Amino acid sequence: MASKGRNPKKGGDQKREKLLIAAIDFGSTYSGYAFSFKDDFQINPLKIYTNNWSAEQSGGISYKAPTTVLLKPDQTFHSFGYDAEDKYATLTEADEHEGWYYFSRFKMKLMNALDISRDQSGSDRLFTELKRDMEIDDIDGKKMSFMTIIAHAIRYLKEHLLKQLKEKNVLDAITVDGIFWVITVPAIWTDSAKQFTREAATEAGIHDDQLMLAYEPEAAALYCRLLPIDKFESGGEHKELVLQTFERGKTFMVLDLGGGTVDIAVQQTTQDGKMKTIHRVCGGPWGGTKVDESFLGFLNDLFGPKVVYTLKEECRSEYLEFLRGFEMKKRTIENESNRKVTLKIPAAFTDIVLEKTGTAIQDQIQTLRYNTAVSFAGDKLIIEHAFFESFFKKSVADIISHLQNVLNDECCHSLAGIVIVGGFAESAIVNSAMKNAFPDQRFIIPMEAGLAVCKGAVLFGHDPDVIFSRICRYTYGESICKPFDEAIHSLSKFTTIEGLPYCKQIFRKFFTEGQVVMLDTGIEMESEWSFVDEWRKQERFKPITLHVYISDKKCPMYVDDEGCRMLGVVKVNCDNGNWPERVYVTTRMEIAGTEIKVTATMHTGEKVSATFNFL
Repeated sequence: MASKGRNPKKGGDQKREKLLIAAIDFGSTYSGYAFSFKDDFQINPLKIYTNNWSAEQSGGISYKAPTTVLLKPDQTFHSFGYDAEDKYATLTEADEHEGWYYFSRFKMKLMNALDISRDQSGSDRLFTELKRDMEIDDIDGKKMSFMTIIAHAIRYLKEHLLKQLKEKNVLDAITVDGIFWVITVPAIWTDSAKQFTREAATEAGIHDDQLMLAYEPEAAALYCRLLPIDKFESGGEHKELVLQTFERGKTFMVLDLGGGTVDIAVQQTTQDGKMKTIHRVCGGPWGGTKVDESFLGFLNDLFGPKVVYTLKEECRSEYLEFLRGFEMKKRTIENESNRKVTLKIPAAFTDIVLEKTGTAIQDQIQTLRYNTAVSFAGDKLIIEHAFFESFFKKSVADIISHLQNVLNDECCHSLAGIVIVGGFAESAIVNSAMKNAFPDQRFIIPMEAGLAVCKGAVLFGHDPDVIFSRICRYTYGESICKPFDEAIHSLSKFTTIEGLPYCKQIFRKFFTEGQVVMLDTGIEMESEWSFVDEWRKQERFKPITLHVYISDKKCPMYVDDEGCRMLGVVKVNCDNGNWPERVYVTTRMEIAGTEIKVTATMHTGEKVSATFNFL
């Protein structure tokens, strides 16, 4: 949705010339950026630049940095990524971390913002709602503005990119005004979460008219279809398969396996080379963090929760290095049943375990139920492959279950291939599980699958018109009143307006769940307001408010039907001071890019300003 006071504009409508596209891949666990120049894109679209990040304490190099923010005790920004992790580790070991603010993997709170739960009466209720002023807890429970923390992350990545451009003497040639920014979001995010992200980016210093949001699986598809054959893991062996997957008229699936979320999108390439979505995007929180949660549960069993807490507090550098070692194994371990996984145990761990439990690690293992699958030798924790694979069990099972539901749809009966991207896609265990679960499907994995989204977002920024259409995730509508008809309307909805009988809270649709919507097409709705009554005359100078609802049903009758919830409001402003005594306003809702645009026109033909507010 549009940010406060503005409407998103489709990339082709931007007034500023886009000399450079910069994409920020704001991830649940890891984040990074990529960029390319307009001139390079026109000659070679795949000439896209990225950044390498280094972890000082472990010496590792990666193309993304942990989504971690560290603030000083005065709540000003200190560091991001590996620097934030390493600095906080140093502070805790010196017992100097008191008052500092440490936030890690906070993006998932946006994913959970509009979940529906059951209350005791059995009816659906909204239990978590995104608001601009909502707060988030740091590692010690200290609260900060959630939007501010996201803005810190985006601002750091933005400034880091600008610094790199400045060092290359690029900014002198194009200026900051010539940069257009793209931020990636999961396709399953709500409109509220997208608006929250847009407003956080504005707080981070990105102008609203220089910003668009890109759906992660769509971006990945744009990138993969341009890759040469030798850039796919199966390129040499299945050359024809890779080529056929992205042919015009072909249908393919993108399985975006991220750290926090998994997105499933079914795309089709049109005859003129554009792309359209042919199945409602779906997914959930089944990414790589689920594997981490299983592994941390194992550590609690192995050492005991109190010991693990002590390790984190007293030996955070070693603990951090240990988890980074696990992350590396998670991504790179081959799917060979006879191969064991070894993790180096820091010396401080063995000392603390002995001190807190009175038992050496190797003896502790012997008392556990999985002692045949885990052993300890020297400074190495040795895990049988089958047991290590069990950490992936819950995540993989959820992915397979939901993937099966999508594959059962008629639109997937002639898939040319399934493209797997995202950081979690680098795991051989995950890839093997997908292939074993669906032996009849053709899987295609690009090299550096974790960069596909970020680089694809750059391509999307250069040419957003390449996305032809999308499928509505929900039914959108507004609450209106209609003349009461006792044959079809409920008496509980009866009301009177100017002495006449009306039915209130009727759901009037804008878009329908599952509807194919061509981008930049919309629907117009005419509404009437009367300011004749004395109590309404006082409202003539205030904005007219339309309440917008969403539903997972195609044809809800009322806005409080099961499955309906209020998403937010549209405010139509009286730009000339006061509304006339009776006014008719035509509101146009339009799918523009990844967001919805609203415009309003009075019956006189005069344009009036209208804005979304879904926070």
